[in-house]
Amino acid sequence: MRFQFINFGLIVALILNFIISFLFVIAFIGESVLSLGITIGIFVCSIGILYTPIGDWWYRKVMFHLREPNEIEQKRIMPIYNEVYRRALTLAPNLPKNIKLFIYDDDDINAFAIGLKTIAVHRGLLNNNIYDSEIAAILGHEFAHIANGDTFCTILAVQSNSIVSVFRTCFSFFVIVMGKIIGFFIAGFFDTKQGSVNAFNITDICIRVFGWYIDKIVWIFVALSVMIAQYSRRRHELAADNFSANLGYRQPMIHFFQRYDELDNKNNSWSLSNLLYGTHPSIKIRIENLKNNI
Repeated sequence: MRFQFINFGLIVALILNFIISFLFVIAFIGESVLSLGITIGIFVCSIGILYTPIGDWWYRKVMFHLREPNEIEQKRIMPIYNEVYRRALTLAPNLPKNIKLFIYDDDDINAFAIGLKTIAVHRGLLNNNIYDSEIAAILGHEFAHIANGDTFCTILAVQSNSIVSVFRTCFSFFVIVMGKIIGFFIAGFFDTKQGSVNAFNITDICIRVFGWYIDKIVWIFVALSVMIAQYSRRRHELAADNFSANLGYRQPMIHFFQRYDELDNKNNSWSLSNLLYGTHPSIKIRIENLKNNI
């Protein structure tokens, strides 16, 4: 694995998520040094474990329910996989020597790299008349994500975003509880039942509205973090295409994209949803990238 500058966006996303988490912790604790230590501890423990063998086990068995190839699938894909792995090690000697291949039971024509030592191909990639050379090109692309440190940095960004989500949930629950407690306390100052009820309701609503505004401010920074991370990932895809091309699979990759160009309408829209969640450039951009980097 090697760190590339295109991973910088994921690191920025990590930093933003860390700052947001730190602000949540300090809001509850108040002591800045202690809050910083707690935030660092949370990040190190929750993210660090994913860089151990537990991380790949988690992705393989819990998140994606991957399975090992059956006998028929092994005969088809393992010779291709082993050849691409051999070429990838020549181009990137930093690659781990024990990356494992798994099957994801889905009919999509796709593949992905996850964790530090896991590559998975969708079942549909083997059942839709995809040429062996195209499968090789796709596998080369996935090896690139591990060799370039993309999966390493993606763990940082995704898990740190999950930590922020937990903090937001805890904060929302805290606001609801505090609204009830403060509302009940203020209601005690009124002599009439109606006055107490009104005071309770108004206080509860005001605190909830305050919490809602705080949450939306946090959401803006979370959205910014996600946009930066997703932009970085789109750059990863182009670099991974080039890696596969350098393994000798440029034409099979272009041919694969050209045959499935109808997928292009799912990508590269300048809509808000794509800026937030789009992980891949359009197929046209990827084809041009491959042609321009000969």
